[in-house]
Amino acid sequence: MTGKPEIPMTLIIPVHDRQGALDRALQSVAAQEVVPAEVIVVDDASETPMLIRPEFTRQLRLRLIRHDKNKGAAGARNTGLAASTTEWITFLDSDDALLPDTLGRRWALVQEDQQQRPNDTAIYGCGWIDCDEDGKSLGIRRPRPSHDPLDFAAGCWFSPGSCIILNGRWAVEAAGGQDETLRRFEDCDWFLALALKGFFLQVLPVIGANIERKRQQNPHRIEQAAGALCRKWAEKGLDRLLMSRLRSYMSLETAAAHFFAGSRVKALLWLARSLIECPRFSLQLSPGWDREKV
Repeated sequence: MTGKPEIPMTLIIPVHDRQGALDRALQSVAAQEVVPAEVIVVDDASETPMLIRPEFTRQLRLRLIRHDKNKGAAGARNTGLAASTTEWITFLDSDDALLPDTLGRRWALVQEDQQQRPNDTAIYGCGWIDCDEDGKSLGIRRPRPSHDPLDFAAGCWFSPGSCIILNGRWAVEAAGGQDETLRRFEDCDWFLALALKGFFLQVLPVIGANIERKRQQNPHRIEQAAGALCRKWAEKGLDRLLMSRLRSYMSLETAAAHFFAGSRVKALLWLARSLIECPRFSLQLSPGWDREKV
């Protein structure tokens, strides 16, 4: 027994070679006033197998599942989804952390909304604090809600890796699991598929997590991943407007990767492609966020 009130929800943490980060993530879960009914850590074939500190197994109903081969974030989340025993699920990336006493507040608001408007297709998001890789707070973001699949084709502006609660069983039944052939943008792909099945984003008035922002990414890998995602949806016959929005978003992500890698000319070329695909007066395609200082 954990000794704390439990939420009938599974929290899934995918991790690969980040023992220290995993410890911090689990500490943030164990410190909650109300804890999930189960926590599933999926070790995605770490070179040195991840370990669970004994105090966490005393404080949480926790399972550790190890992959023999690396499957990426999508594969790790799918393993957690398949192993979960509750309808409702949430994710926490191993390099992020829940803010104190926020999970219970989020769940109470979800329950209140479900009592008023029972709906299996709601994705409940929340705000978060952006942090750099040294843990310095950069500001608060509150994502804006959306019912429009066009928005879901334009990015994951709501940080689904650590800031959403949804009915996992219904999501998998509606759209299947995450695509394990994608090693980038697998979350964008999955939530676009869910939006096309009628899922929508509702935002709770809670700042729920610290999210670590990584600006430096391999531009070549981003280009490959963006191309793979666009080809996948083109082959599926995605609506022309949605396809245009997705291509524009992928070009924007590629431009950002080149920019932070120091390739300014390539960044401008990819940005131009994004703007030609979807003409606009701002960089952002998705509904975006309301920003606040910490």
